[in-house]
Amino acid sequence: MPPELQVFARRATAIQPMTKGKLQHLLDAIFRPEANGGLGMVYDNSYTRTVAEVWRDRKANCLSLTAFYIAACDSIGIRAHYAEALNTNRWRRVGQVIRFERHLVALVPLPPVEDVVADFLPQLRRRMGVYQVLVLPANRVRALFSANRAVELMEEGSADEALAKAEASVKTDPGMSVGWNILGVVLKSRGEMEATEKAFRRALVCDPKDSSAIGNMEALMREQGRLDEALQFRVLGQEVRKKDPFFHAFLAEESMAAGDYEEAQKRIKAALKILPREPEFFLTFARLHILLGKTDAAVKDLEEAQRWAIPEERERYDGKLAAIREQQKGKEGDAKVK
Repeated sequence: MPPELQVFARRATAIQPMTKGKLQHLLDAIFRPEANGGLGMVYDNSYTRTVAEVWRDRKANCLSLTAFYIAACDSIGIRAHYAEALNTNRWRRVGQVIRFERHLVALVPLPPVEDVVADFLPQLRRRMGVYQVLVLPANRVRALFSANRAVELMEEGSADEALAKAEASVKTDPGMSVGWNILGVVLKSRGEMEATEKAFRRALVCDPKDSSAIGNMEALMREQGRLDEALQFRVLGQEVRKKDPFFHAFLAEESMAAGDYEEAQKRIKAALKILPREPEFFLTFARLHILLGKTDAAVKDLEEAQRWAIPEERERYDGKLAAIREQQKGKEGDAKVK
């Protein structure tokens, strides 16, 4: 932790005598613009930073922000814990990789009546409604950090560094399925198929219901022509993930790619029934409606996606909406000419 962070935390909380007040003042100061005495922190999910890098860059994702906030709390004598917000996990495509992302928060016990949770993506909480949190040991969070960095380094093309981070993850917490699954992904990118399968199977020993490892095993078996085994993992995945809206969305994407639009519509509707405020599902539905020639419905889908998206993501829908509306105007013009 940079010594400047301790100075900042003490200054931000000095006038508050009560713990809860200190926690809120600290949180406010982290996001307050620098011109007003804050840090002007910006949420950025492109790279998982250390606490020192967060201080330097004033940017962080939820894992890095949680680590930063907990370090600041520790510096003023408040004991905070890492926690995972349950039922807020999501799938997200980044390039050629589909990420399964967990959401971390900071929890401060204030006995005898309450726990205080610092959530750095409140828009996500509003989409999900009330959720529960599970306290995580520090070594698990360090393992998650290394796993995150492994994926990011792999996407950057730094194969050896990615492997080192993935190995560090499983060494830090050998009982966490996430690390073994990421190690398998990194090994697969290097063409080490035998070691890949061992890593995925180790992930499933740690957690037989790890949906990411199940899906990766299915894909690996299918690529190797082991179709009977692939089918077993597909059946297992469907059972484990039948209440997972992101799995239904994944199957919708798969069905669209295969040209089975009826099945795609069934799956994306199932996803939205479970999680009716997820922007990515509306985006998928918009793409399906465009394929079906239903541009009016696609516009409504994109408007819903924009409505529920976090502020940093809303701009990505502006261009899509503009393109569809321009297309609609073109068709109206053609009709008038005819």
